Amino acid sequence: MYSYSFTLVVDGPDIQEDAIIDALFENGCDDGTVGRSDGIQFIIFDREAASFAEAVQSAIDDIERTLELKTVHQVN
Repeated sequence: MYSYSFTLVVDGPDIQEDAIIDALFENGCDDGTVGRSDGIQFIIFDREAASFAEAVQSAIDDIERTLELKTVHQVN
């Protein structure tokens, strides 16, 4: 396993609300940090996976399982 760092831009409800943060954590995003800059919401991940593609896809799956959140506009 390798550790990959990347940022996903997220659309949907305010991801800095406690209920959303708790739901993200419960759905597997315990390796992410939420943030907002200039009105753009994002989650910075440090995720372990066999490949970068697997790390990103698993993070997207975890985010989209959480309430009405939709992603991704860009991966950095």
